[in-house]
Amino acid sequence: MNDLATRLIKAPLKIEFSKVIDNYDAFKMEFDLLSENNDDPIGLWLKNIRARGKIIDENEPLLQLLVELHRKIDKLNARFDDEIREYIKLDSSCNLDSIGHNVLLFRDDVLEVDQLYYSRLDIAVFPIRKMPIFFEAFNQNTAKITLMHSRDIVDFDSYIASKERANIREEKLKNKI
Repeated sequence: MNDLATRLIKAPLKIEFSKVIDNYDAFKMEFDLLSENNDDPIGLWLKNIRARGKIIDENEPLLQLLVELHRKIDKLNARFDDEIREYIKLDSSCNLDSIGHNVLLFRDDVLEVDQLYYSRLDIAVFPIRKMPIFFEAFNQNTAKITLMHSRDIVDFDSYIASKERANIREEKLKNKI
């Protein structure tokens, strides 16, 4: 574990994963489809507005909330129209024990050393989405992330930082009691 220079934080996040054997192309296609480059129309519109510098920073949270409401309405419409997104079925599903920057620590020994895996991680970020991740098993319960989308890296690292801050606040409260 010392070879992976990062602090680990407890995070019982749900992850689905499969070994990448002969399925790399199919997994990579889903990975690309889940990227920020294939946003919905409202997401593309928002990116255009940002690129032209027409968003003032204090309006950003309100605009993000409106965009998410629009996406939820689109999802509801898609359900009524039976357009539910299909994901590739992955072989395993479990909860992680801990995460660190570029590191996933599983509760149990479920990995094969030096094997490449494709996964989807459910993480509490805004907007809520599935994060596609390729990782390589470092040992039977520890993996090093090898490929993530840039937006997902930022959100993943922000999640870790916010969990670390929450843990520090919790420790301070314990020490006061």
